Amino acid sequence: MSNEPNEPIVGTPKPSSDRGFLAYAGGPIPTEYGHTIRVQESSAASGPHVWLFIGYSPRVDTCDPHLNLDQALALRAALDQFIEGVPDRWEDGQSMLDDAKRRVLPAKEG
Repeated sequence: MSNEPNEPIVGTPKPSSDRGFLAYAGGPIPTEYGHTIRVQESSAASGPHVWLFIGYSPRVDTCDPHLNLDQALALRAALDQFIEGVPDRWEDGQSMLDDAKRRVLPAKEG
């Protein structure tokens, strides 16, 4: 995954293992201080879950990724891929997503 100007950071989800669990954004998202963030579908059978893996950076001693605006958009896009994929990847997934939105997001006015 390149970070060249005019080349998108975010790719399509792809299987991360032979079990078919998806890695979102097409692979790791680079950060300002050298960390990488991987967003990966979980094998949890109780409902949709996602892992965030933060890679160590050789440049800093912390595990706290620092993202610029492009990288933040890439992370959000990866999470959106997971969220928007729930209806297709889970039985009754649309109901799961609708229920979660009602629990978490503010009600729209009007």
